[in-house]
Amino acid sequence: MIANELNRAKNWIKKNDLEEVKNCYERALELLDLTVEITKDKNRLKEYLRLREMMGKLYLEKKGDLKVNSQLFACLRTMSKEMDYNFNKRN
Repeated sequence: MIANELNRAKNWIKKNDLEEVKNCYERALELLDLTVEITKDKNRLKEYLRLREMMGKLYLEKKGDLKVNSQLFACLRTMSKEMDYNFNKRN
């Protein structure tokens, strides 16, 4: 769901609607905060907090940055793949 909001933000950046971009980042930050609250793995928690810091900086910018948005999306996808791999490895 966090990735969905980043993807929506990318679409709004392309349309140059910064208000909607901010709304997407707000929702993504809320979802990330909820994820941080339930994360028990300290290594994963550090990665989520790094992601949150970068997303927060992006939220505070006065312009939409498509490149940074894409980088955050790629980081989130990588983290998701690692979670799937670790889950399947345990089961």
